[in-house]
Amino acid sequence: MSVVTFFPLAVALVVCLVPIWLLPRRRRRRAQDYIVASQPTRPEIAGNASIAYALRMAAFGPLFAWGASGDLWPVIFASGFLGLGIFLVYKLREPLLEFLDASLAIDRSITVHEFVARHHGNDRTIRVLSAGLTLCALLALLVGEALVLSAFLKPMLNGMSAIACLLVVAALLSVVLIAALSGHSGIMHSSQLLLGMFYLALFGSTVLLLYVHLSARTVMPAHGTLAVVFVAVFGVIALWYRRSKYVDSDPIRNTTSAGNPRESSGARALSRLQKILNICLSVLLVLIIVVALMELDAAGWATTMRDSMAALRTRTEVPTVGLLALALVSLFYPLVDVTNWLRLAATQSDGGPDADPRRRSIELRGVFRTCAIETSLMWLFISMFGAIAATAVGAQAGTAVVQSFVARLVAAGDIAAIVLPLILVCIFAAALAAMGALFSACLCTLRYDLLAPFWAQLAPGLTEPTRERTARRRTLAIGVGLALAVAVAFCVADAFLHIGFASRKFVALLFAFCCAQLSLVPLVLGPIVGRRRRGSGAVSPGWAMTILGFGAASGVVAVVLYLATGVEAWLWSAAPICLGSGLVLFAMARAASRRHA
Repeated sequence: MSVVTFFPLAVALVVCLVPIWLLPRRRRRRAQDYIVASQPTRPEIAGNASIAYALRMAAFGPLFAWGASGDLWPVIFASGFLGLGIFLVYKLREPLLEFLDASLAIDRSITVHEFVARHHGNDRTIRVLSAGLTLCALLALLVGEALVLSAFLKPMLNGMSAIACLLVVAALLSVVLIAALSGHSGIMHSSQLLLGMFYLALFGSTVLLLYVHLSARTVMPAHGTLAVVFVAVFGVIALWYRRSKYVDSDPIRNTTSAGNPRESSGARALSRLQKILNICLSVLLVLIIVVALMELDAAGWATTMRDSMAALRTRTEVPTVGLLALALVSLFYPLVDVTNWLRLAATQSDGGPDADPRRRSIELRGVFRTCAIETSLMWLFISMFGAIAATAVGAQAGTAVVQSFVARLVAAGDIAAIVLPLILVCIFAAALAAMGALFSACLCTLRYDLLAPFWAQLAPGLTEPTRERTARRRTLAIGVGLALAVAVAFCVADAFLHIGFASRKFVALLFAFCCAQLSLVPLVLGPIVGRRRRGSGAVSPGWAMTILGFGAASGVVAVVLYLATGVEAWLWSAAPICLGSGLVLFAMARAASRRHA
């Protein structure tokens, strides 16, 4: 792979670093000015950043592999319930927005851990325990992102593991640099640009691979035919609901000494570039529709319908408990993900204590709708892209599907000189956006829930600017140390562990790590449901800690049992056991509370 192949990647990364220098450099007197947002954040930017975060490499790899092998039902389950999970957050938004408004008014923690602790006895131990569990899960997910990125890079670099590891570590350190220089605002603005680069590379690769297969006139398998139908339908839907605005193109504004907003020449140039990017994405979607319709017309519409139905009737290799785990994690994880709370807080950061939360929640309706639709459709699109890619170059499905795809693509000739750089941009954009969101969530958890409880001077409303600067430096120092620990853990796991990201075991293992955050679900839903029924929905601190401990332990026990027995079902059962046992324990706690009352 030549050095020229990395040139589009370098250009894309430079463009995504531009917002760091355009964001205002005013003094950050409060924690939220750095952790949440340094300026009012438009909901569209937070929404695009959330979509980019959902398209993480830990999802891209398995989705690509499932699509290439024609195993579509796990993708359908996961994508459908992910959209429902985002819709669930929207339905429960009012108590969440009220909590965020109250917390931002006094610069208090805006995380799910503070929400849980405040509603269940206001106990500091609950807050620290839940934050510690979340931090462990976030670090494990960071390692997972690095492993999948490395797995995609190795076949492109002819198996040179050392160079692949260096590139992954460089990506991780670049995310740390963005967060250190511009905080969460820089991460969000860069993420929405990374989303545009991801779409540009993915849609461009899809057009080229469709053209390759159409030119070769080879027989399309059943799941490949369904993939062509889906990308054509997706192009129509995306053109309709996005209306050629895939990236927010409003310029970044600074504030003058007189308090007036001002646009720099760099901000205007970036805004023009974003508008050009939006036009290019619409053109690519039109090309996808045209080439896909040509492909389907050449195959015959009767054959298309028959093959599409046959692809949906194919049995999945994922066990039933695996499908249940995919559904439950996709449905409930968005509710307790610290990143989603952080993005919601960023959209609320420009409102004062007298702001109407109902009005702002109505303004967020369109953003939630776009996130729910687009994340679900894009998960399906990635899977269908895997089917089209494997079919176009004749790659063999299985755990080594990426290696086979890259090898066949390179052997295809001149087309590789265009498709490989695009795929490289695609995977780096997905990885950087996810790593940035995860690292911001780590910093937020450290500053608000692990540092503040043990530092009396950081109590809400009492923090002085000098102490806040010290707290920010300590948070960054700990965050950099954790990032280096993630880099070391990635290098060790990449060298000694041989779990392919395309295998079901890798997905099940990530779900087991997610149990640390899924254990919060009953403690979040309880107060919200109880409030709607004119009750408290709270449990005692002892019961809350029991629910947290049992939920986190279920993931650990599942991994241990899998290592001892080798039975994959133990990994898949971790998430259902965590959620089921948590809900049962919460019901027992509420019953005990009513008897005591």
